[in-house]
Amino acid sequence: MERFPRVLDLGAGDARFSRAVDAYDSYTGIEFDPAKAHSVTLPEKAKLIEADAMAWVDQGFSLCIGNPPYIRYHGLEVKWREKALQTLEDATGVQLKRSANAFVMFLLRALQLTADDGLVVQLIPFEWVTRPSAKELRDHIKTNGWATTVYRFDCEIFPRVLTTASITIIDKRRKDPVWKFGIIGKGGQVRSIAEPSGSSEAVLAYAKRAEDIYGLRGLSPGGQDIFVLTEEERLQFALRKTRDVTPCVTTLRHLGQDLAVLDAEAFNRLYVAAGKRCWLIRSDKDVLSEPLQAYLKAVGNRWRAYSTCTERSVWWRYKPHPAPEMLFSSGFVGSGTKVLVNKVRAIAAGSVYGVISTGARSVDKIADELRGYDFAKRVVSHSNNLKKVEVRQLNAVLAEIA
Repeated sequence: MERFPRVLDLGAGDARFSRAVDAYDSYTGIEFDPAKAHSVTLPEKAKLIEADAMAWVDQGFSLCIGNPPYIRYHGLEVKWREKALQTLEDATGVQLKRSANAFVMFLLRALQLTADDGLVVQLIPFEWVTRPSAKELRDHIKTNGWATTVYRFDCEIFPRVLTTASITIIDKRRKDPVWKFGIIGKGGQVRSIAEPSGSSEAVLAYAKRAEDIYGLRGLSPGGQDIFVLTEEERLQFALRKTRDVTPCVTTLRHLGQDLAVLDAEAFNRLYVAAGKRCWLIRSDKDVLSEPLQAYLKAVGNRWRAYSTCTERSVWWRYKPHPAPEMLFSSGFVGSGTKVLVNKVRAIAAGSVYGVISTGARSVDKIADELRGYDFAKRVVSHSNNLKKVEVRQLNAVLAEIA
C-alpha cells in the first residue's frame, strides 16, 4: 500500500477517510459544519479543522481525498458562491461558470492544494466529465496533461441522491492526454470502457440552436405546486381555461411508449382526469382576472421557498414560453425517450423539453426519428438506470436529422 506524507480531505464530514491510518503520516480534514467538526473521535495522526474549504489556506499535500457535497449551484448561497468562484480564479486562473456545482469547485480546489506531484481522488457525480458547467475544469486538467481516470458506479451507492457516482483519480505525477474510463459493478468488479457513454459511441456533442428547429428547456416559473395546478385546484379557485390557465405538461413518465400524439382527448384522459398537474396559471399576463389574483393571494408566503420567485421584482410574473410543436422527455430508461406531437399546444415544463419547429419538414416525421434515435449509446448515466439528454445535445440531434 502506498503511504502518503500529507493527506487533505475537503468537506470531511465525519472524517471517515482518516481511519486508514496505515496509508498516511498526517491527515487534515476540513469541515464547515461545527456539529460534525467537534463530534468526531480521530486517530492520533489526524486533525479535523472547522473551516470553509474555499477560504482555508495551505498547500503542498501529497493526496487530496474526499467526498465533497453534492450541492447544485442553485442551492448554494449566492454570496458564498461568488466569493468562492473568485477565490478559485485568483488562485488557479480558472474562471468556472456560475452554474458550476459545488463538487466541481471542490475538485478544482483539491487540484490547487495538492503538490505538483500530488494525487487527487474524489467521490463525485460522473456528470462532470461531459457537462458544460465543468468544461473549464476539464480544460484545466487537459492543459496540464495530468493522467485522469474516472470509474462510474453501476449501482446505487447513494440512494437519496439522484446522480450517478464516480471515483475520479487525477495523478499529477504522470502525464497522459488520453483519459481512461471504467465501470465498477455491484460486486466491486471493474471493467474498462472506451467512452463515458459506456458504449463505443462518443457522447453527444452540445450544439447551439438552429433558427428553424431547436430544443427549449422546460419552463421553470418557480414551484410547480404553485404555478401548475390540477383540475381540482383549477375548479376550486374558479380559474377559467385560456383566460387564467393553459395546458401544461411537466412529465411524460406515466405515458405508454406507443402514444405518439397528445391531442385534446389524450390530454383530458391522461392528465386532467388523472389528477396530474396540467394547468399553468397565466400570471405572466399584464392584466389578471380577479379569481387569479385571489389564487395568488391564497399562495401566501410559499413562493419564498423558490429562488426563481424571490429573484423577480414581481414574484409571480414569469417569462412565458411558446407552445412547442413537440414534447420531449429529457430523462429516460432504455434506448430511447418519449416524444409527442403536441396537438393540444401544451407548454413544456420541468424535465419536459419543447421542440420548436418552424421549417417545412413534417413534424410527425421528425418526432418519429427522435423516437427511433438510440440516445442511450450517446449520453452518460444520470442516475443508475436513468439517462438524461441535455437540451444542447438535443439540438445536435435535431441538426443531424432535420
